Amino acid sequence: MSALILAALLRANFALVAAILVVLILRRPVRARFGALAAYVLWLVAPVCLAASFLPAHAPSQALAPVTTLALAAAKSAAPLVHRAPVLPGLIIAVWMAGAVVALGVLIVRQKRFVASLGPLTPSQADSGLLLAARLDVGPAVIGVLRPRIVAPGDFEQRFAGAARRVVLTHERVHLERGDAAINALAAALRCLCWFNPLVHVAVRRMRVDQEIACDEAVVTRHPDDRRVYAETLLDTLMISHAVPFGCHWPAVGPHPLKERVAMLNTPSVSPARKVFGAALIGGLALVGAGAVWAANPRPPAPTIVKPDWIERPTGADLARVYPAAAAKAGQEGRAAIGCEVARDGRLENCVIRTEAPEGAGFGQAALDLTPSFQMSPTTLDGHPVGGGRVVIPIRFMVPAK
Repeated sequence: MSALILAALLRANFALVAAILVVLILRRPVRARFGALAAYVLWLVAPVCLAASFLPAHAPSQALAPVTTLALAAAKSAAPLVHRAPVLPGLIIAVWMAGAVVALGVLIVRQKRFVASLGPLTPSQADSGLLLAARLDVGPAVIGVLRPRIVAPGDFEQRFAGAARRVVLTHERVHLERGDAAINALAAALRCLCWFNPLVHVAVRRMRVDQEIACDEAVVTRHPDDRRVYAETLLDTLMISHAVPFGCHWPAVGPHPLKERVAMLNTPSVSPARKVFGAALIGGLALVGAGAVWAANPRPPAPTIVKPDWIERPTGADLARVYPAAAAKAGQEGRAAIGCEVARDGRLENCVIRTEAPEGAGFGQAALDLTPSFQMSPTTLDGHPVGGGRVVIPIRFMVPAK
């Protein structure tokens, strides 16, 4: 089992890495052609391909109730082989789980320390839903996952006024409208699960940059006359940005993302038709990627089916006991064949007369009366008894010796 789990984890990481590389290559061309929101949504290709790696591959079905004709002969059953589970896959999985727990613990500690450093949060008198921190060098940011809140520095109302205040709050409210805090929490969880994969950490950072640029695009779409003010506000808030493990921080840390954001403010808006086409293109890319990953999933091996076989067969005394009385008196011999299902415990059930010769002599009923004397091994699927195997048993009746 541990080997199967390890194989699934490796397959999932290969699928994730391939999807991330495609997104990293396409994110800027997609943003230039179809807008910042399209580049942000493009990151959905990665989790879709990841999920597709866990989908079961198609395997042709196989009948679980084979029909076989059994002769009245004993059969030897092979003893099952005992396999020892390999130790190395289990050890690797244990290390992976320990690393994921440690990574999650580090993020939780960072989040708690960050929230504690804010000091008491005071509701703003001018803007509902806005909380002011005691610190002056933090935010604006969206903090939290289940109940995300907008937190601004304590001097926010003095430092930001008019159009600057409007664009800042619009930016943070776009985060709330789009559920970006929950998306970032899922991305953080993925980083914990893939703590050993450096490309995943790079991808999450780039995704959050695209997230901020998509919010910038939404702000200038709603307030097209405030582009210059917005750019100045971004420059003004660069020095007071802090990365929030669970939330959305303003702006993305580092000068290079800031250049991308300011450059976006100077680009013309994308037409609605092009946005629709971009969304359709991304959806198609996600489907193609998921299909390719699913097609590459290993096919499960065909099930190993073992047909029923003899454990115990009737004796001559059993045949004499059920022999039709009239036929025995007349010295008449006969044949019959019955069709039955073998239950999981080896009993015969749902038996019917298939053939009888000569007809009407009672040999078919005699064969049915003989079924309690049979015991068979049930049908097994991959070594597990499933029952339901159908058997045809021909029986020859000879005149009992006196």
